[in-house]
Amino acid sequence: MTSPFVFTPLTEDDLPFLLEIRNECRDSLHDNREFILPECRAWFRETRPEFYLVRHDGKRIGYFRTSNRDAASRSIYVGADLHPDFRGLGLARPAYAAFFVVLRIEQGVSVVTLEVLSHNTVAYGLYLKLGFTEIERTRAVAVRGGRLVDSIVMLKSL
Repeated sequence: MTSPFVFTPLTEDDLPFLLEIRNECRDSLHDNREFILPECRAWFRETRPEFYLVRHDGKRIGYFRTSNRDAASRSIYVGADLHPDFRGLGLARPAYAAFFVVLRIEQGVSVVTLEVLSHNTVAYGLYLKLGFTEIERTRAVAVRGGRLVDSIVMLKSL
């Protein structure tokens, strides 16, 4: 059976879409600065990030971020952001599951790590449902909504 999700490397043409999502959900991110397109283009050209556009049934719904790839341990950091129009529709969990298949089979990844801020309880709950376990917590790394929030590191074996 073919997955309704397709993951393609993010291109410079995708940056306006990325920014639309990223700037809207920035308070859920560790770095909550707002960026403009010229800054985003410079970042993209300088860093060549391993980001993937997510399509569901042909529609762009969000992107996956990957970083800290370690070939020796076959591990990678991941994160995802969905466009507001596609949140709350039950797409995040199957999108992650489909992306994990790609990481495991096509890229040889066996361990996935991520970080989530403690006030982002929806994402934290999703990660628990996906089989992640909390392995580390750093207290008071950021202020969101006038409160100090923790950074939680979670891990999953594929």
